[in-house]
Amino acid sequence: MLNEYRAELDRIDDAITKLFCARMETVKKIGNYKRENHLEAYDPLREKDMLLRLTAGVPDAQRSAVLALYRAILSISKAQQRFANTNIVLIGMPGSGKTSLARHLSKLLNRPIASTDDAVEKRIGTTIEAMFRTQGEAAFRAVETEIVRELSSVWGSIIATGGGTILSEENRTVLRENSRIYYIRRPIGSLDPAGRPLSQGEGALERLYAQRHALYEAYSDVQLDGDDDFRVTAQAIANEFRAYFSV
Repeated sequence: MLNEYRAELDRIDDAITKLFCARMETVKKIGNYKRENHLEAYDPLREKDMLLRLTAGVPDAQRSAVLALYRAILSISKAQQRFANTNIVLIGMPGSGKTSLARHLSKLLNRPIASTDDAVEKRIGTTIEAMFRTQGEAAFRAVETEIVRELSSVWGSIIATGGGTILSEENRTVLRENSRIYYIRRPIGSLDPAGRPLSQGEGALERLYAQRHALYEAYSDVQLDGDDDFRVTAQAIANEFRAYFSV
């Protein structure tokens, strides 16, 4: 008789598992819709109505257990949606390899990537270095802020920022709205100043580091020492990001 009960329980558990997997696939579809339409992952009124509906016909003896079960399921669902919708933003010194790192991270997490510097150059039709020479830093920063707003509106992406992007309070506010921020620390001697106007000249990188390091540290959610092998750093970010959302 006991074996029969256990067999029945196994069939029920198998059915629950299949239904849970189907539920999570639907959660993914909902997450995609919310990402495309910029809707919050958490809807407290929807959750309240759902729990009331699910427990309406449950015997008193099982009501608390059913509530606990569905609160756990909803917690998993919300974590999945937030994981899918939250942007990953890479900050750090010019030439620290943020764009290269973003490419490796994209392969690990299957996410679109964007570079603020690349997007600016596409917008202006020339190099940032040339724009600095002809129009100055203020003109560049104005275009950069437009780009930051546009890139941040694409949820679930990886954004590699320019070294000075977060100097702007407006940029910091926009990026912070829906992102987890990673500061990629690199030794000054390993930074590549090529094509970066503010990094040129003797002592320029050292001065930039002294001016920006504290802001990078304070603004970021996570600080990582970048490895010469970008794959190592990308894997560390992917692991931390998954752990943060418990997925």
